[in-house]
Amino acid sequence: MQVHTLRFVVAVLLTLIVMLFFYTNREKDYYSKSAEPAIKQILTEISGWEKQTFLHHLAPETKQTLTDKELDKLMDYYRSFGRFHSIVELSFSRTMSAFSLVGEKRINYSGEATFDSGLASLNITLIERDGYFLVYNFALAKVAK
Repeated sequence: MQVHTLRFVVAVLLTLIVMLFFYTNREKDYYSKSAEPAIKQILTEISGWEKQTFLHHLAPETKQTLTDKELDKLMDYYRSFGRFHSIVELSFSRTMSAFSLVGEKRINYSGEATFDSGLASLNITLIERDGYFLVYNFALAKVAK
């Protein structure tokens, strides 16, 4: 009896894993056509590092978590990167996609992009609302040479 139960549990888990893989693969393909170009556009627009432009692209719940002082500090830090030039590498997060099955849909990408100051590590989480992508989370870090 226990062996049959164990086999059943393993079969169910394997089925769920395969289903998640196919689901996240479909999500990756879908968002490569819409979210990836949006990321390039967002980076191009915000890389002037003006506060109002940056705020325009943030999700409302993200805006609520930032004080003016914190935002000014972030803008000062990000200005050192200069203008955005291109994305070198962009990787879709299957984990974030799988967790988005419960709750609001969030799309996460990480990778590397070139700015005036050189190569930077990028992590961006987007939320799609009314056909537009808003930035839920954003981080840049300089890549050591």
